[in-house]
Amino acid sequence: VCVCVFAGGLFNQQASQSSQLFNTASALSAPSVLSDERDSILARWNQLQAFWGVGKGYYSSSTPPVEFSQENPFCRFKAVGYSCVPDVKDEDGLVALALNKKEADVRSQQQQLVESMHKVLGGNPTLSVNVEGVRALPDDQAEMIIYLVERSPNGTSKRVPASTLYSYMEQMNVKSALQQLGVIMAVSRTALTPAQLKQLLQSPPAGTCVHSLARYR
Repeated sequence: VCVCVFAGGLFNQQASQSSQLFNTASALSAPSVLSDERDSILARWNQLQAFWGVGKGYYSSSTPPVEFSQENPFCRFKAVGYSCVPDVKDEDGLVALALNKKEADVRSQQQQLVESMHKVLGGNPTLSVNVEGVRALPDDQAEMIIYLVERSPNGTSKRVPASTLYSYMEQMNVKSALQQLGVIMAVSRTALTPAQLKQLLQSPPAGTCVHSLARYR
């Protein structure tokens, strides 16, 4: 009798594990909760949760969800991050500068920095350097976002495209002069073009799994 009970318990345990694996696979590949295209979105979300090893995977409207733990066979992520795709355009002219200065120092020296940058960028009286914002960075550094406004003789004005400003800043002599002001890096604040986003999704960096959720917003 004891052997039969043990065998029955072992069989039930194996059946339960098989059922759990089947339900998990259903949650990741073919959930049927809403019976429309939203189920494919749910499948992607379940995949992220399973890869991360935390969360609940809904796969049917009539049964409880599966629990994802780090012991599930699909768990593989060491870390997961989310990055909102920026909607800043090139014509907005924003360039982010990382400075080897504390935020408080950048704010107190902001006018002096602006005047010095104007000289470094050629000192043209029709151009003005403007600050979009300042924020703290790790390691006692700070970020200052700037843009350049060009004024024409007829009184109209426009922002210099971010790509143009960034390219000018990357020139060796200009870059060296900016480094004297504490600038350690410049980054053009522009959104990825559709072609660039497609390339990133198709050929992500090594060791990185990239998913775009933009289409689901």
